[in-house]
Amino acid sequence: MSSTIEDRVILLLNYNSSLESSKHGFWERLSESTNVASKRWRNVYARDQRITSDMLESLAKLFPTYAFWLVTGITDAVNGHVAPLNAQIFPERLYGESNFEDYQYFIHSLALSNKLIEKNGISFNNENERLNAYQRTKPFSHWWESSLCEAAYTIAKTDDYKRLENIRANRELQRARIIDYITKPTERPWVKKKIDSSLTQHRSIGIDPRTKHQDIWDLYYKPVDTVQSTTPLPDDNQTS
Repeated sequence: MSSTIEDRVILLLNYNSSLESSKHGFWERLSESTNVASKRWRNVYARDQRITSDMLESLAKLFPTYAFWLVTGITDAVNGHVAPLNAQIFPERLYGESNFEDYQYFIHSLALSNKLIEKNGISFNNENERLNAYQRTKPFSHWWESSLCEAAYTIAKTDDYKRLENIRANRELQRARIIDYITKPTERPWVKKKIDSSLTQHRSIGIDPRTKHQDIWDLYYKPVDTVQSTTPLPDDNQTS
């Protein structure tokens, strides 16, 4: 059994509160960003209540690069689905924030999704109307689009929609670089540099001795006996 959604939510809240320059007002700011009462967030953090679907959805939309991990407990880092740095992950080990392009793609997609509802005039608070709007049907042998189809094509003509294609194109360029870093470890710029042994020793300070042989771009765990001892340690900002 892996960690629970409640565990992962607490890790995420703890991580983001640690990034705040001022801890005062964190819960109130989170409440404003998610439209969920700060008391409810505090209760979840203290395990006085279980997280509800509206709270989980609001977190996933606020932190879309963590959404997959929040629900499943695993990551898919190459495709932009990562975990916060304070979370132990497995079987992948690629830590760090997702690429800016991944975040932009998810955020822009969410914005367009909201625009679709606004464009079609669907009442979000009407459960039946909302469900019918998103339900495709199969009256004969093929699937038919829902009532949102016309609005979707209208939005597809806008510059805002075309921007999504541009964001994706940039995202793919960055993905190619990431895949190179993952699949070609000897080609990583910091690995190719000749590092003075005395500096290497200095860089080891503060690094977890169990993982100091790993590079930040290692997608998977590599037991020590499978790593060549001659591999230099990367710079501090390239290790996890």
